[in-house]
Amino acid sequence: MTTNLLYSLKVWLTSVVVAPVFYIIIDSYQTADIGQNIGSFGTMYTLLIFVGGVFSFLTWIIFFILTMLIGSCVPNEVIARSVICVIGIILVLATFRLTIFEHGFIVNDDLIYLMLANCLCIGAGTWIYKFSVYKRSNTSTHLNE
Repeated sequence: MTTNLLYSLKVWLTSVVVAPVFYIIIDSYQTADIGQNIGSFGTMYTLLIFVGGVFSFLTWIIFFILTMLIGSCVPNEVIARSVICVIGIILVLATFRLTIFEHGFIVNDDLIYLMLANCLCIGAGTWIYKFSVYKRSNTSTHLNE
């Protein structure tokens, strides 16, 4: 349990910490004013980490619970990681849909880049970090009569 708690926490924190970097880089190229955006990198990065952490905390709890269930139900690690990857991406999409894109996905193109960066980080994180499936014992106890 502890291993998969740390696994889900690492995957989530990678998304919270790394996705803003991707977003700021993409946003800098989109606005064609790289010098000004790099100057405010620290402020923007801190804000994105804070907002991303707050908005995705409940998502992480759901992700952790689902990771535990999958780890105990799916004996094959590759299949378990694949399912977790897809579920993680769906949770990111749902979080953005429910919190930021209330009126549809195409509200602000800039925020779509942040959403995609989060999906990328969650997807990659599911494969990078150590994950454990729970092995069930196939031995049975026979009572001698």
